[in-house]
Amino acid sequence: MFRLLMILLFLCSTLGAGVPEILILPNAGAWVTLEEEPTEIHERLYLPTYGMNVRPGTVWKSGKPEGLLRFSYPRFGLFELEEGTDIHLVLKESLDIRGRFLKFKDNTLYVGKDDGILLIDPSNILYYEISELPIDKTLEFFPPPLSSKKRIVPVHYGFQTGDFAWSAEYELRWINDEKAVFSPWFRLTNRGSGTLMNAKVTLLAGDVKTGQVVREDMMMRAPKGMGMNYAAESASAAEAPQSSGDNYIFKLKDFVTFLPRTDFREALAEPVELTPEKVYIVTGNSFSSSGSIPLHADLELTLNMKKTGKNDLILPEGILRIFDEKGVFAGEVSVPNTPAGEPLTVSPGKSFDLVYERIILDYQRERETAEGRIRYEIRNQSDKTLPVILRDRWHGNWTVKNTSHKTEKKSATELEIPLSLKGGGSVTVEYTCYVSYR
Repeated sequence: MFRLLMILLFLCSTLGAGVPEILILPNAGAWVTLEEEPTEIHERLYLPTYGMNVRPGTVWKSGKPEGLLRFSYPRFGLFELEEGTDIHLVLKESLDIRGRFLKFKDNTLYVGKDDGILLIDPSNILYYEISELPIDKTLEFFPPPLSSKKRIVPVHYGFQTGDFAWSAEYELRWINDEKAVFSPWFRLTNRGSGTLMNAKVTLLAGDVKTGQVVREDMMMRAPKGMGMNYAAESASAAEAPQSSGDNYIFKLKDFVTFLPRTDFREALAEPVELTPEKVYIVTGNSFSSSGSIPLHADLELTLNMKKTGKNDLILPEGILRIFDEKGVFAGEVSVPNTPAGEPLTVSPGKSFDLVYERIILDYQRERETAEGRIRYEIRNQSDKTLPVILRDRWHGNWTVKNTSHKTEKKSATELEIPLSLKGGGSVTVEYTCYVSYR
C-alpha cells in the first residue's frame, strides 16, 4: 500500500460518478480525465478542477452531452467573494482585521465590522483568509437550450496540467565485491496547490515531445489515447510495463491521493540480484600529456538486466544511486531510456586508489604527419586486484607500433589495451603511434 499519499477508494469517492484518471508524462505535465454527474444542469455548470493549474488550449470534453465547454483563467480574487463572506485580513501595519466582505469597488475593499464600514487599500494587505474558497469558475459548461431530453447526464472532461510529474529512481546496493541488488523505484510529485483524491494513475515512459498548443489542439475534444484504456488493474504497485506505440506505460493499481506540494516514492518493479561488470578506465587523447599531477581512473559499471524465467527489466530515464556493502552512498549517475535486454553502462565516479600519469616521451611533427611515443605509469594503491582498460583516442590515419602490451583498435578513433593490476602493484605501458593527416 502506498505510503503517505495512497488511499484505497472503497470508503468514499470524490466525484459524483467515475474515478479521476491521470496520465503523467515523463518530462513533467499530465493529462487529467474527470467525470462530473450533476443532479441537474441549468443554464450553466461549473466543472471542478480541484485547484489544479489548467494549461490553456488543452481543455476537452466528450461528445455527449452536447454543449459548450469554456475555459477562463482562474478568478480567486477579492472581487469574486460573495457579500457577507467572513474575511480575515492582515495588513502591512501589523493590523489584524476580522469582518464581513461587502464589496470591492474602485480598487477599494469595503469590510463590515461591528456596525461600521472599513475602507481598505488592497496594496496594504499582506494576505487574507476566508472560511472556504469561492466556487471554481475556471471551466464553465453550457448545455443546449431546454428540450424534452433528460439533462441529468455525466459530463466527461479533462485538461493538461503542469502540476504533476513522475521520475524513475534506481538503487544499486553492493552485497560483496561481485554481487549487488538492483531496485527500480518511481517518484510521484504534485508541485501545485490542488488536491485530487483517489485517482487512477498511469506513468508514460519514453521520449515524448510536448510543445505549444496549435489551433487544432484547442478544440474541445478528448485527445487520442485518453480514457479507460489507462485504468489500473494490476495487483502490484506498478504492473509489468506495456508497449504503447514507441513508448511504454506503467499502470498503478492503488488509488492515489495527491496533496498540495508533496511527493512520495514506491517500487516500480521487484528488486533483482545482479553481477555487475566492473572495470576502471584510464584515458588519453592523441599526443596530450597529463602533466606531473596523477589522474584518477574512471569507474565504469555494466549492468545486464537479465532475469532468469522472468521478463527483462525496462528502465525509463532516471537517476541511479549506488551504495556500498555498508549502505554508504557511493555515487549517482543518470540512466537513459534502456529497452529490455539491453545492457546498461554507467560511470558513477572516479577511483580513489587507481591513479596514473600519461607522458609523451618523444614527439616529431611534419607538415602532414606526426609520430610520438606514449608512456603510461599506472598504480593500484588498493589491496584488491582491479581490471583496467587503457583507452586512447586518435584522429586521422593512425598506426600503432612497438607496443609493450597487446593493443586493440576498437574503431577509427579508439585504441584499447586491457590490463589487470594486483593490489599494491603498478604497470608501465608504452607504445608508438604514427599519424597521417592527409
